Amino acid sequence: MTPNIVLYNLADTYVFTVSGERVGSINELLLDPHTGIVRSIRLRTETRETIKLPWSGMRFDKSRQTFFLTSIGEIVVDQQNH
Repeated sequence: MTPNIVLYNLADTYVFTVSGERVGSINELLLDPHTGIVRSIRLRTETRETIKLPWSGMRFDKSRQTFFLTSIGEIVVDQQNH
């Protein structure tokens, strides 16, 4: 059985692009109050800006124990940077 990831351990976890560039880190997890499901995060970028990113904008890499942006995440971050 694969161990679960404890939510408080996600704060300050780095988030990377698919090419390995560090985008920032998880600042906050935003839960749906009715279902308890994580819907989005607040990503603190390397320039200290905050971006609201949908949970589907990232994927967890078990072997590296970190998150990488999906194509959705790349679009959201790119739109915020321009």
